[in-house]
Amino acid sequence: MPAHVTPSPEPGLPPPAGPAQLVDHVTSWIRQRPWLALVAVTALVAWLVVSSIAARRRQLRMAHGAQQIIVTTPPQVEPAGAAQFWMTVYGTLHRVWWRRLLAGTPHLAYEYRWTGRALTIVVWVPGTVPVPALAAAARAAWPAATVTTQAATAPIPDTVTAADGGALLPVLAEAYPLRTDHATDPLRQVIGAGTGLHHHEYACVQILARPATPRRVARLRRASVRLRAPAGAVHGLLDLATPGLSGTRPRTPAAAPSRLDPAGERDLRASIDKATGGPHWEASIRYAAATGSSRGADSDNLAVRLSGIAGRLAGAYSVYTGPNRLRRVRVRHPVAMLAGRRLSHGFLLSTPELAALAGLPADVAVPGLARARAKAVPAPVQIPTGGRNTVPLGRAVVGGHAVALPVVDGRYHCHLIGSTGSGKTTVQLNLALSHVNAGRGVVVIDPKGDLVTDILDRLPFEAADRLVLLDPEQDPPPAFNPLEGDDDDLVVDNIVSIFGKIFSQHWGPRIDDILRSALLTLMGRAHPMLTMVPPLLTDKQGRAAVTADLHDPAGLGGFWTWFDSLPEGVRAQASGPVLGRLRKMLTRKFVRRVVGQPTSSFSMSDILDGSILLCRLPKGVLGDETARLLGSFVVASVWQAATARSKQPEATRRDAVLIVDECQNFLNLPRSIDEICAEARGYHLGLVLAHQDLTQLPRETAAAISANCRNKIVFNCSPEDARVLARHTWPEMDEHDLSHLDRYTAAARLVIDGAETSAFSLVTNPPPDIVGHTLEIRARCAQLTQAKLPTTQPANAQRAGLPADGSQRRRRPAPGDRDRSGQGPTLRSVPPRHR
Repeated sequence: MPAHVTPSPEPGLPPPAGPAQLVDHVTSWIRQRPWLALVAVTALVAWLVVSSIAARRRQLRMAHGAQQIIVTTPPQVEPAGAAQFWMTVYGTLHRVWWRRLLAGTPHLAYEYRWTGRALTIVVWVPGTVPVPALAAAARAAWPAATVTTQAATAPIPDTVTAADGGALLPVLAEAYPLRTDHATDPLRQVIGAGTGLHHHEYACVQILARPATPRRVARLRRASVRLRAPAGAVHGLLDLATPGLSGTRPRTPAAAPSRLDPAGERDLRASIDKATGGPHWEASIRYAAATGSSRGADSDNLAVRLSGIAGRLAGAYSVYTGPNRLRRVRVRHPVAMLAGRRLSHGFLLSTPELAALAGLPADVAVPGLARARAKAVPAPVQIPTGGRNTVPLGRAVVGGHAVALPVVDGRYHCHLIGSTGSGKTTVQLNLALSHVNAGRGVVVIDPKGDLVTDILDRLPFEAADRLVLLDPEQDPPPAFNPLEGDDDDLVVDNIVSIFGKIFSQHWGPRIDDILRSALLTLMGRAHPMLTMVPPLLTDKQGRAAVTADLHDPAGLGGFWTWFDSLPEGVRAQASGPVLGRLRKMLTRKFVRRVVGQPTSSFSMSDILDGSILLCRLPKGVLGDETARLLGSFVVASVWQAATARSKQPEATRRDAVLIVDECQNFLNLPRSIDEICAEARGYHLGLVLAHQDLTQLPRETAAAISANCRNKIVFNCSPEDARVLARHTWPEMDEHDLSHLDRYTAAARLVIDGAETSAFSLVTNPPPDIVGHTLEIRARCAQLTQAKLPTTQPANAQRAGLPADGSQRRRRPAPGDRDRSGQGPTLRSVPPRHR
């Protein structure tokens, strides 16, 4: 056999040797080639430069288009809300390995900002992260919170003159967690540390967080495993500082860990829980206090004050001391550090730790913190966003999409309620303009005047040809005879009921009987007018001519026989209350010109079939009772025209809407409102009834509106009303929400396809831009009205002593314009109506 020959080592390779000889050989080889050190240093510098440039570009890319989410704390905060928020954020920010390599992992900034005494909680979102997803996460975590989005701003203005601050770092290794099991809200200490600031002082606590890389999480878990060994703490620290060098040894019975003391057992369990529970984060905590004015303050005292504020903020985090704790590290430029929001290498936190550090305060009373007024509730999916045969109501608070009401469901009527200045007028304005632009019939009754003025400012000039404007400032005003109608009994019932309800405190059966009999008597003659009632009651000769053909003892003939048999003084005493209430209205020049005409200059049926009637009846000009009477007459006329549609096939009835602001002043018809609402739907007439609070309505009327006006739009209201109205919006919105709605924000519960939807919150649309054709529209209306007014009155009105235009001389109302004698015009002879 050939002898065994040992192969010689290849040239250039070190001879086989032990570890020590191998190290010496490598060291000698490197010394012989010093240029390798230059290559290594150059490569290291290049790597650092490239890394710095890449990090700077990533930061610029995140800062470009960055936004901030302002979270307004709800009255009650769910304890698990913060953890839920950060769990959702983790899914949004997490990136796969190749995206982390190319663009890095984005981070958020959760900031507590103090401006003077005011505290704001802000979530800064980089431009590379979708803001709607994080806003939705905040709403889902805290359903009752108000979440708003805006362009990002600096935590502290860069115009401050002095500042102090620093950062907080863990004292021990990352395997040791902070305390999270607090009996009370830990944020109480942090927020308390930021109170007491002057109006020109600022403070901020900023928590930067991003999902930790899998490699770093694995390192944390290895360190927590080694903590079980006798020297576990040392190995854990070494593993975090120099991973992979400490090595691992197989466990043997001889190497079993010794029994730990109770504190060690607790820390061990806590470290294992941190390493194994939930997503992990790389985080950094910064804080700063600054002032924007140094006038009258010594620089040393100012520095001491800012240092004290910053020290309080840092010291407040001692409440999180557990197995680990945070220590303070001061920085030179804290304001610039906060504004930069750069996160290079943070320390590891578990989700429970981060939720304890960055959440919403749970205390009911928090200094300087504004609470959310009402929670935002999304609109049901079945509510349309617009389209043909719909009217816009506003935009949903959640999602920002449009919200509309189908016209056919508007026949179920709409109830608007809310405190003054809450946004009701804006909704009525948009509803009226939407119906006008669609060519539907619109009637608006406005006892204040602003609503009609706003509508006029936004009407196109083309709408003037179908507009009727009932306004004290309009000259000439349209003629409106409330005694016109096909059903005499219905007309009289409406007029008497209106007077009786408006003057209910001084109304009795005798007044009712006298007014009813006088009106029924006039209704039997041609061209009856309210202005003919006073002469009928005071002129004996004229009354005799009118009642000469009334011979029914059980009817009107018997009444006038009794009336004429009364002594002069008793007759004047009996008719005085009726005359007094009529004079409150008829002694006003504008009212006489409107109702003192034998025929109306417009047809209410034509109004409902596509025209426009705007009734501007300001109480400050007409007086409360006169405005209520005139508006109630219009409501009665609309109802009479609607009931006349019963003769038409339902398919030919055009949709119309009656918008009544301060509706408690004008719902004075003899029929109950629930019957009117039920029948108006069949006549294709939708009612929009608006008022401020429930105490304005009689109990029966409030109950009828609650049951039959099924579309509810509730603005900010009193707690007493909210308790009642919450029955319509529960469980989506409760009484706290209804009494804490912001301006122009409403809780709505609509009827879609005949079924009531769940409640939701909406924001009203702003009024459209002003068109600016008001003067031209008024001039056109005056021209059309003048052409329709009668040039002469019938003989019966002339014999009654009424002037041709139903008014006194054309001049300002003066004491001489009012009837001083109390007798009124003289009624001579009124011929019967030709039927």
